[in-house]
Amino acid sequence: MRHLKTLVVTKNTTMPKILNWQVSTVSNVETAIEKLYQQSYSVLAISEDINEIDKNKLKKIITVLFPEAIVVVYKNETTLSENVKKAYWSKNKPGAQRNYLDNSFEMKLACSLN
Repeated sequence: MRHLKTLVVTKNTTMPKILNWQVSTVSNVETAIEKLYQQSYSVLAISEDINEIDKNKLKKIITVLFPEAIVVVYKNETTLSENVKKAYWSKNKPGAQRNYLDNSFEMKLACSLN
Protein backbone atom coordinates (compact mmCIF):
# COMPACT_ATOMS: atom_id res chain seq x y z
CA MET A 1 0.00 0.00 0.00
CA ARG A 2 1.30 3.42 -0.91
CA HIS A 3 1.47 5.82 2.01
CA LEU A 4 0.85 9.52 1.63
CA LYS A 5 3.48 11.80 3.14
CA THR A 6 3.04 14.78 5.40
CA LEU A 7 5.62 17.12 6.85
CA VAL A 8 4.80 18.55 10.28
CA VAL A 9 6.49 21.73 11.54
CA THR A 10 6.25 21.67 15.33
CA LYS A 11 8.29 22.34 18.42
CA ASN A 12 6.96 19.19 20.13
CA THR A 13 9.36 16.29 20.33
CA THR A 14 6.68 13.60 20.07
CA MET A 15 6.02 11.91 16.74
CA PRO A 16 2.41 12.50 15.62
CA LYS A 17 0.62 9.60 13.94
CA ILE A 18 -1.84 9.67 11.09
CA LEU A 19 -3.35 6.41 9.90
CA ASN A 20 -1.83 5.28 6.54
CA TRP A 21 0.39 8.38 6.31
CA GLN A 22 4.15 8.71 6.63
CA VAL A 23 4.74 11.59 9.03
CA SER A 24 8.03 13.51 9.22
CA THR A 25 8.56 16.24 11.79
CA VAL A 26 10.88 19.23 11.80
CA SER A 27 11.33 21.89 14.44
CA ASN A 28 11.84 25.01 12.33
CA VAL A 29 10.90 26.60 9.03
CA GLU A 30 14.34 26.43 7.40
CA THR A 31 14.56 22.68 7.93
CA ALA A 32 11.06 22.29 6.49
CA ILE A 33 12.07 24.10 3.29
CA GLU A 34 15.16 21.89 2.96
CA LYS A 35 13.05 18.74 3.43
CA LEU A 36 10.56 19.91 0.81
CA TYR A 37 13.40 20.26 -1.68
CA GLN A 38 14.64 16.73 -0.90
CA GLN A 39 11.33 14.93 -1.35
CA SER A 40 7.72 15.68 -2.12
CA TYR A 41 5.05 15.75 0.57
CA SER A 42 1.30 15.67 0.06
CA VAL A 43 0.54 18.02 2.97
CA LEU A 44 2.56 20.49 5.03
CA ALA A 45 1.13 20.90 8.54
CA ILE A 46 2.23 23.85 10.67
CA SER A 47 1.61 23.92 14.40
CA GLU A 48 0.10 27.00 15.98
CA ASP A 49 2.96 27.05 18.50
CA ILE A 50 5.31 28.21 15.72
CA ASN A 51 5.56 32.00 15.85
CA GLU A 52 3.49 34.04 13.41
CA ILE A 53 6.43 35.50 11.48
CA ASP A 54 7.84 32.04 10.71
CA LYS A 55 4.40 30.73 9.73
CA ASN A 56 3.85 33.59 7.30
CA LYS A 57 7.36 33.23 5.89
CA LEU A 58 6.87 29.52 5.27
CA LYS A 59 3.44 29.98 3.69
CA LYS A 60 4.75 32.63 1.28
CA ILE A 61 7.80 30.59 0.29
CA ILE A 62 5.74 27.44 -0.20
CA THR A 63 3.19 29.17 -2.45
CA VAL A 64 5.99 30.45 -4.69
CA LEU A 65 8.25 27.38 -4.80
CA PHE A 66 5.65 24.61 -4.49
CA PRO A 67 2.29 25.96 -5.75
CA GLU A 68 0.63 22.52 -5.63
CA ALA A 69 1.44 22.04 -1.93
CA ILE A 70 -1.35 21.85 0.62
CA VAL A 71 -0.66 23.87 3.78
CA VAL A 72 -2.61 23.25 7.00
CA VAL A 73 -2.36 24.98 10.38
CA TYR A 74 -3.37 22.86 13.36
CA LYS A 75 -3.87 23.50 17.08
CA ASN A 76 -2.84 20.24 18.72
CA GLU A 77 -1.99 16.68 17.81
CA THR A 78 -5.54 15.44 18.30
CA THR A 79 -6.81 17.67 15.47
CA LEU A 80 -3.75 17.12 13.26
CA SER A 81 -4.97 13.89 11.69
CA GLU A 82 -8.42 15.24 10.89
CA ASN A 83 -7.10 18.53 9.46
CA VAL A 84 -4.52 16.82 7.24
CA LYS A 85 -6.96 14.29 5.82
CA LYS A 86 -9.69 16.87 5.26
CA ALA A 87 -7.34 19.26 3.45
CA TYR A 88 -5.85 16.52 1.26
CA TRP A 89 -9.10 14.87 0.24
CA SER A 90 -10.96 18.13 -0.34
CA LYS A 91 -8.30 19.16 -2.86
CA ASN A 92 -7.73 15.77 -4.51
CA LYS A 93 -11.29 14.42 -4.56
CA PRO A 94 -13.45 17.44 -5.40
CA GLY A 95 -16.02 15.26 -7.18
CA ALA A 96 -17.38 14.07 -3.86
CA GLN A 97 -18.56 17.60 -3.07
CA ARG A 98 -20.35 18.34 -6.33
CA ASN A 99 -23.85 19.67 -6.18
CA TYR A 100 -26.11 18.66 -9.01
CA LEU A 101 -28.72 21.11 -10.19
CA ASP A 102 -31.76 19.96 -12.05
CA ASN A 103 -32.43 21.68 -15.30
CA SER A 104 -35.92 22.98 -14.56
CA PHE A 105 -36.06 25.05 -17.75
CA GLU A 106 -35.64 21.98 -19.98
CA MET A 107 -38.14 20.05 -17.86
CA LYS A 108 -40.77 22.80 -18.21
CA LEU A 109 -40.09 23.04 -21.94
CA ALA A 110 -40.48 19.28 -22.38
CA CYS A 111 -43.77 19.31 -20.45
CA SER A 112 -45.12 22.22 -22.48
CA LEU A 113 -44.40 20.41 -25.78
CA ASN A 114 -46.52 17.41 -24.79
